[in-house]
Amino acid sequence: MSLNWIAAYNRLFKIIDKQGDTYYSGSEFIRMAQQVDDGIPNYNQFIQMRNQRNQSTSRKDFYWDIIKSLDEEQRYQLFRLFIDELEPHAKESVEGIRSVVFGGGSAVPTTVIPQNLWSSEKLNLSLKDIDRAVDAQQFNRAVTLAYTCLEGLYKAYVRENIPDQVHVTDLMPLSKLVKKHISAELRKKGNFPEQIVNSIPTITNAVANSRNSFSESHFDKDANKWLAIFAMDLTNSIGRLLLHIV
Repeated sequence: MSLNWIAAYNRLFKIIDKQGDTYYSGSEFIRMAQQVDDGIPNYNQFIQMRNQRNQSTSRKDFYWDIIKSLDEEQRYQLFRLFIDELEPHAKESVEGIRSVVFGGGSAVPTTVIPQNLWSSEKLNLSLKDIDRAVDAQQFNRAVTLAYTCLEGLYKAYVRENIPDQVHVTDLMPLSKLVKKHISAELRKKGNFPEQIVNSIPTITNAVANSRNSFSESHFDKDANKWLAIFAMDLTNSIGRLLLHIV
């Protein structure tokens, strides 16, 4: 079922057209949109182009034209940005937008990888991409990205903490190396919940098996939203655990 973007936009415009903390001028709206599409010209260029084409320069018209020009995944990204910015000032109205666009669900917090770790920028983008894939109902892609993120997290951890094992590249052996190292480090500090650390390979295996069954290269079955969200939650949880140890 396709999303009614007109309904979503009408709800958004009611908020950003209201004077006060939620108001977005033309230049402010464009700066927000440029975060998801840096090909959008600045405000003066944009208005000049519309005048040359005899297009309306009313805020309601050109905001909608910008949204229409985005692909679906970019639209989800833009609405996510607005929800985050507007919610502190218009909680009830924003809940209405969230209900239309995201079915009422809140986004899972994104794990941020410290910049001193290997390929941190790629990992940050990949973790955000899982959220976006779920938003866009690309559930197979979300499961595949969860696998990729775990692989990247483990490689980063091994590179940082077990450099003599950087030749290990397969996901399951990596997860076991990480589990073993974390256990050893925590054991030096005293008692710790071993079952939680021991679950790392089990969780990794579950994500890996899900990916093998539902990845974009396997078309016999389709992943469901609950599986995509579960894989996303597990990946973020493992990421936070690794970052805590780091």
